Amino acid sequence: MMNPALLKRYSEGLAAALPDEAEFLAVYGELEDFCSLLTGNARLKAILIRPFVSSTKKAVIIEEILDREKYRDKTRRFLQLLVQHKRLDLLADVVADLPSRWKALHGIRTFEVGSVIPLSPAQKKRLEEELARLEKARVSCSYTLDPSLVGGLFIRKGNRVYDASVKGELQRIKDIIGERVPHGD
Repeated sequence: MMNPALLKRYSEGLAAALPDEAEFLAVYGELEDFCSLLTGNARLKAILIRPFVSSTKKAVIIEEILDREKYRDKTRRFLQLLVQHKRLDLLADVVADLPSRWKALHGIRTFEVGSVIPLSPAQKKRLEEELARLEKARVSCSYTLDPSLVGGLFIRKGNRVYDASVKGELQRIKDIIGERVPHGD
């Protein structure tokens, strides 16, 4: 079981070490690549995560991989830190958590947007500009298709939901009608 406090400490520490978006994207991409390498090679993963293999031997194996792949210094140091502290098993969780931690640290508000059909680049740009204006901050949106919406948009920021979908409107009408219909007691 992954320790949330430990995950937060490693994710936030790495996010704080990545001052701009270009460096964040580069290091994040390299960590994703390394995760894929571990996922695709069960034997390598077992060696690097197994507690009975010495940290020194793991460090040598990691260095060989990093030299071959030409990873940047911050990626190298972070992976070596995980190996040194016997925390390489946290890597996949850190990679999953890192984007939201980095965005939060840099004041970027994150939104999930659902729609029935794909939004055009112009529509996405207009929506992001409007959300940025309302939030008075930079925004980042992830877009998904949701055929159950029938039409309109469903926007979520954390636990706040803005439902401008036909499905949501129909539910509101159903709730109103349900309140007005007398219930037989």
